[in-house]
Amino acid sequence: MKELHCPICGTPFVRVTYQKGKVERLLSRVNMFPFRCQLCTNRFRAFHSGARHNTQAFDRRQYARLRASIEARVFDHKQLPLTNQITDISMDGCALQTTGFSKGAFIELVLKPTVEEETIRIETAMVCSVQPSSIGIRFLEVPPEHHRRLGQVVLGLLVSQGLDSTLNA
Repeated sequence: MKELHCPICGTPFVRVTYQKGKVERLLSRVNMFPFRCQLCTNRFRAFHSGARHNTQAFDRRQYARLRASIEARVFDHKQLPLTNQITDISMDGCALQTTGFSKGAFIELVLKPTVEEETIRIETAMVCSVQPSSIGIRFLEVPPEHHRRLGQVVLGLLVSQGLDSTLNA
């Protein structure tokens, strides 16, 4: 079967995502599934005989998390700015090695992917999970130019980690 591509940006980095409502559950019976582009975040439906929704039972994320080592400066109105390490990232969020934040807290992040790349500013992010040595963060507000740079970083990780063939299965 032909490899799926995002109809907006043309990338092959798409992932089957959860079904919304009765219509999508019915469409899945004829092999039409919802997909999410891992770069431009477009959600679309497509015929695909290889799509499986059994993975969604334990992985609710719409975006694949990619291993990373990115420096991030964390700004919170309750404490001084901290510099920590991002251990995995997607277009929707990341895991950050840090402690001292509670679930539901809102923070601002400034990411520094590499020395030569410009910083990426996440204006508003929310702490969604708290582990003993890390927190899970969901990005809520990202300025358009920073969203584009984030997409470039994610694309580089997708290509370097060779995930294109495993996302849409």
